[in-house]
Amino acid sequence: MGETLMFDIPDVMRTAQGMARHAAARQVVIAENIAHANTPGYRARDLADFSATYAGAGKMLATRPGHLDAGSQHQAALVTVDSDAPARSPNGNTVSLEREMMRAAQNRQSHDLALAVYSSARGVLRAALER
Repeated sequence: MGETLMFDIPDVMRTAQGMARHAAARQVVIAENIAHANTPGYRARDLADFSATYAGAGKMLATRPGHLDAGSQHQAALVTVDSDAPARSPNGNTVSLEREMMRAAQNRQSHDLALAVYSSARGVLRAALER
């Protein structure tokens, strides 16, 4: 049986950190799409949902070596061409600025949720340690 160290980070905090990192990486992809809105032939991209990297039971799946230890590095292995992107414009571009702005707003909500979970878990730990 493996030993559990007293100072291990609880799974809920790891998950919240992962959610925040995912939201940051997705924001990068959204910003790249917006930056290429007028680039001929550019196809809108998106980052796989956080749940696609989550295996349940508090464990995250590593999609490449060093993935879970990558900090705020861009998760390039999970970036794919957006299959739900609107039809191509005459110049071959599939970026819809309205759609990207909606995704940016949804992504901000995901990031705010991750920070709220992390803050709540931190408060619970602080209260437990004060006793």
